Amino acid sequence: MPLNAILILMFFIGVPLVMMVQMWRQYQFTQRLREHGLHARGKVISVRTSWLNSKYRIVEYVFFLPDGSEITGEYKEQRSLFRSHGSSPGDLLEVLYLPDNPHLHQRVGAEMGLLATLTGIFGMVVFTALAIIFILNAPAKQAPQTRGPTPSNKLRNYEEASHSRPPATRPQRQLGAY
Repeated sequence: MPLNAILILMFFIGVPLVMMVQMWRQYQFTQRLREHGLHARGKVISVRTSWLNSKYRIVEYVFFLPDGSEITGEYKEQRSLFRSHGSSPGDLLEVLYLPDNPHLHQRVGAEMGLLATLTGIFGMVVFTALAIIFILNAPAKQAPQTRGPTPSNKLRNYEEASHSRPPATRPQRQLGAY
């Protein structure tokens, strides 16, 4: 199998596989937070435009633990023409965090549900299957077939051809004969 086909196969299998694992881990984290997580109120401290893609805004927030320590986090918010406004500094939000590691937290409303997880995984499986079918059915490149020896003995030299035929003569016309 050529190197290009191997790289393409790795890309079309590896990337969806990594995405499926990431989605499943996010779903498991959401479930763990639902079972063992504690609620905390947070506050948006700043909103800035993403420098990678101006369609997104980065919302930074802070929430406080019962012992008074402060945990900060951020999330992406897509700008929308239909929504009057997104998050702004001072807005309140609710956060779920793990008591043994509060830095592992998630904004309430941003959970990964089972339906979204299974739909995403199903889509990746279909994409991967179609990519494999496409790659396996792609026509292989073949070297051009030779059609036999070149007919060099049947070809005549140009100079031989020009000597064998008399030059074409045109009738001479006098000037003003028209």
